[in-house]
Amino acid sequence: MRRSARVLVVGVGGLGCPVALVLARAGVGTLRLCDDDVVDESNLHRQILFDASSIGKPKLDEAKRVLEHEGARIEVTRTRFLPEVARELLEGCDVVVEGADNFPTKFLVADACARAKIPVVHAAAVAMHGTALAVGARGAPCYRCVFEDVPPAEAATCAEAGVLGPMVGVVAALQADLALGFLDGKDVAGTFVSYDAERDFLRRTRIAARPSCVLCGGGARRYISDMETTVRIPAPLRTLTGGKDEVTAGGATVGELIDELDKKHPGIKERLLDEKGVRRFVNIYVGEEDVRFLEGLKTALQAGDKVSIVPAIAGG
Repeated sequence: MRRSARVLVVGVGGLGCPVALVLARAGVGTLRLCDDDVVDESNLHRQILFDASSIGKPKLDEAKRVLEHEGARIEVTRTRFLPEVARELLEGCDVVVEGADNFPTKFLVADACARAKIPVVHAAAVAMHGTALAVGARGAPCYRCVFEDVPPAEAATCAEAGVLGPMVGVVAALQADLALGFLDGKDVAGTFVSYDAERDFLRRTRIAARPSCVLCGGGARRYISDMETTVRIPAPLRTLTGGKDEVTAGGATVGELIDELDKKHPGIKERLLDEKGVRRFVNIYVGEEDVRFLEGLKTALQAGDKVSIVPAIAGG
């Protein structure tokens, strides 16, 4: 399974560098790296794929050069993990390892993986503390069970709080171990590991799903605030969108998306739907698929989906 597996590494930083190296040496066949930054001298103590000759160069180029020598196939995507590229980044992946340095990205990865039903291992390290959490394909328990939502205030960054290179390496090793556990078919979902480097204390436990969790809790809606869908608007409806040919709205399904669209652009729902569902002379596409041939208004939306509204036309 390892040789045929594809693992997405979100962020080639203090965690992503050692994680990618461990996975490559452990026999993972393909690593897909996602980052848009360049190597900075202040990070060399923990970003172990780089050296002084790498300073100022794109992280992806330097990481690919090193990791290919470890026998892995390296795919690179020069972007951060954003809603508009999430689906493309996750396509074909067996596991995701997330080592982003900011909370919005961490929560976006959590939400996108839950929708795509792909296991993800989250990790974080700052100052002398670090954590790793394995979330299975079924999505429960999940990242939001523990951390709930993006903090209202900015958390301290590595630059502000400092971070020990060896401590980050320990957390990355724990993260890689959990990712390999998924690939090897082990039951690691829900495993939460915390490491206190100051006390040299490691704690490994299993967490339970939180019933009120907005992402995986029973009966809870999918959390979609960070994963809005782009909707293409045809000319006849642009009077309702202020002339815009593309707008965004949130929703876990096509029906929820239309409800949100109507809140932002009153009147659009009645132009699209009637008591039977999608109006006879309106077509709604998710990607290239007409929702009539999917699940109609119950069609689930994935991160990065594009929805097109196409009115029926006749001509010759």
